[in-house]
Amino acid sequence: METINRWNAIYGKQFGAVVVPTQWKLHSAAEHGGRPQGSLNAQLVEDADILIALFWSRLGSPTGESESGTVEEIETAHENGAYVAILQCSRDFPRDVDTEQLKKLREFYSRSQGNSLMLEYDAEADLARHVDTILNRAVTRENSRAEAAVATPSATQADVWPRVDRREDVDSDSRGRIRTRHRWSLVLSNAGMAPARRVRHRLEPENEDDMVPMEPEADRELEVLPPGGEASSNLMLVVQTASQVRCVVTWEDDLGEHENRATLRFF
Repeated sequence: METINRWNAIYGKQFGAVVVPTQWKLHSAAEHGGRPQGSLNAQLVEDADILIALFWSRLGSPTGESESGTVEEIETAHENGAYVAILQCSRDFPRDVDTEQLKKLREFYSRSQGNSLMLEYDAEADLARHVDTILNRAVTRENSRAEAAVATPSATQADVWPRVDRREDVDSDSRGRIRTRHRWSLVLSNAGMAPARRVRHRLEPENEDDMVPMEPEADRELEVLPPGGEASSNLMLVVQTASQVRCVVTWEDDLGEHENRATLRFF
């Protein structure tokens, strides 16, 4: 809660969004006549935009339709289009750990590896950093969707928008010390119903003295970007890079030449 409130104070105005945290113990209403987890899904999960699942040594109890309430909430939120993130606590397990629960949890991790980037945390500072990154990524995605929906494209029009993806890679140095590296990429997404041809982009500073990220593939032109398709390219950020820049995307379709402009935020 404290981390989310801090995010709202620091980033809320910049992103034009407020994140409202919900917990079933505080925000659900007693309801008779249905499956308990089903009631929680209807009251809290189905309308959620972001779901952050934290695991330590337990997977949870079966719900009648899923192996645990948290797993069912993850699946429900994902099916309804929410941004879902799974974080694993790497602290030592309690002495009285339930070995059967631990086994089920590890099996869940194993099944999820193919379609989920799960990250670990130990100290509270690690958890707060992960939550900050998740909220930035999720709110940016929602804003991009909202911008793309302002003017619904016709059935014969392409509609290409840019966004920034940020990824964290965790590894260790030669002395075994954990280090985190951040990688950024520019993603062009065609939200329209027609192919976009000759797709190009450029990054522009919002202020004259601002430094834009370096792009190894700055002159790249996409011959075709299909409806619903995405294409990404790497960005290189240095200390002097501006916190936000403007991205101009141009393309052609059967209706002619088009251009979209969007602000990309990095920090």
